[in-house]
Amino acid sequence: MNEPNEAPRKWPWLRPPALLLGVVTGLTVLSWAGREVTKSDWHTNFTRFHPMISPEAMYEPTVDEMCAIVRARCTPAQVLVIVGGNSILLGVGQPADKIWTQRLQESLGDRYVVVNLAFRGASANDAGAVVAETLRAEFPREIYIANENPFQSTSPIGTVTYRFALLDAYYKGYLLPWKPRDMALSGYLKTLDYRDYNEMDHEIGAKLDSWLYFHGLWNWFSYTQHFTFATTLMPHAPEAYWPRSRFKDAETDFDASAFESRFPPGVVATDLNISRHYSSAFYHENSDGSWTEDELAYQIYVKDSRDAFPDSVKPRTLILIGRNSPFYTRQLLPEIVARDEKAIGDTIGILKAQGYAAIGYGRDFGVEDFGDRTHLTSSGGAKLAEIVAPAIESMAQKLNYLHP
Repeated sequence: MNEPNEAPRKWPWLRPPALLLGVVTGLTVLSWAGREVTKSDWHTNFTRFHPMISPEAMYEPTVDEMCAIVRARCTPAQVLVIVGGNSILLGVGQPADKIWTQRLQESLGDRYVVVNLAFRGASANDAGAVVAETLRAEFPREIYIANENPFQSTSPIGTVTYRFALLDAYYKGYLLPWKPRDMALSGYLKTLDYRDYNEMDHEIGAKLDSWLYFHGLWNWFSYTQHFTFATTLMPHAPEAYWPRSRFKDAETDFDASAFESRFPPGVVATDLNISRHYSSAFYHENSDGSWTEDELAYQIYVKDSRDAFPDSVKPRTLILIGRNSPFYTRQLLPEIVARDEKAIGDTIGILKAQGYAAIGYGRDFGVEDFGDRTHLTSSGGAKLAEIVAPAIESMAQKLNYLHP
């Protein structure tokens, strides 16, 4: 008797071998696409990472994406100047056409290329520093700029908000070996709480992305085609789902804002108190009104500044130490102002002893050069560029970047 014929499968491709082959092929294609799109710069008219293309709006640029921005603007024969640091160097309060880094570019000329990779709330060794380290061999004439307050300590692995960039570079093998950072990162990874979605997403996501490059592909799609979910910064449809390329750099212009709106009484009272204690944790007052360093705070900063960057990149790293607006410092007692000036000088001295270049700014700035206690107006940004440009040129000369 003949056996009955087996009914044909409705979907033969659902057999395990075929399904597995399809999954592997799909992941391979997506991985290839992610690698390819991050080789080119899709950021049209890039000036800086404004809020809609930053973690504030759930957009985390990859290290490869930021490197592509640099490559589209600079050649290895030019001196690459990468600006990192926080919102002060990002240019908060300065519209894109009046931003301080554009003034710096004009002062330095075509032999230099300035790229602003600062982020709000970033530390000196966050994302911009990671990109500079990643490109160290490709752009041998490179200078990195960041900013700090006096005696501002930072972890060798930067801040949590921007750790995505460090993990991205770490798992892709872009970083130099640096024992303090390697130990801090190892400790961080061992103590991750995988019940915290953000921590799990950053660590596991970065590890998988080093193979699959899905993050770069999603960023490309989000920037050029369609954003896939609403955020607190843009919660409502249809704007929430627009490609990020549709959002322009709409930074508030301090110059167009009334003084009273930038310095309301409540803010002034808070910021005056901050100014009064700007460097108080680092000094003891002597009976004659002079100041002596707090030994423990001093040693902590020495160690943290030593550990923050690999030794080989310190000579091409310029740290800017800022002052508060004279609107506040003029209301302080002379001995408090003297303490703050000593703190700035001592911080610069420590940084130079560690191998960095370091300068202060703001001493001769006026009230009109500040939009609030710390952020600069366009005129203040122009003055900052005037201070930074010769420091960059001096570093380039010392590092032998200007030979034919």
